Amino acid sequence: MLKISFEREINADIEKSFDIITNFENFQKLFPEFYPSILIKSVRDESSLVAEHLKLHDSEFIIMSKHFFSRPHTHEMRVVGGDIKGSSINEIFSSDDGKTTLKVIAELDVKSSRFSKNNPYKDSLNKLYDEMISEIEKS
Repeated sequence: MLKISFEREINADIEKSFDIITNFENFQKLFPEFYPSILIKSVRDESSLVAEHLKLHDSEFIIMSKHFFSRPHTHEMRVVGGDIKGSSINEIFSSDDGKTTLKVIAELDVKSSRFSKNNPYKDSLNKLYDEMISEIEKS
């Protein structure tokens, strides 16, 4: 399992940051380079089941994921089926003085050299979140 973690500061309040980062319904439109296809299968109060095509680095993963929310502080995506079954991405939001800190903790079941200094999946995941933050800060 490949473990990736990083933090980002967002120049926006926590509710707006949480709403955009967890609005996977719009990912296909906003982030087509990473999400060429999204199909929401089920939505309940604090969870959703979503069929996704997720592109990281030069790989496209076809997955079924379960999303869990605790608005506006945590979002967890668990991959319950497909190419990287068993993977997860956790997002933890905190705020201070109108800014939001986002901590991302990912565990991806992908083939990658543990001994390589350059982790293409980490770089790609960082780029995805940079684009999300750009979208938050411009709107």
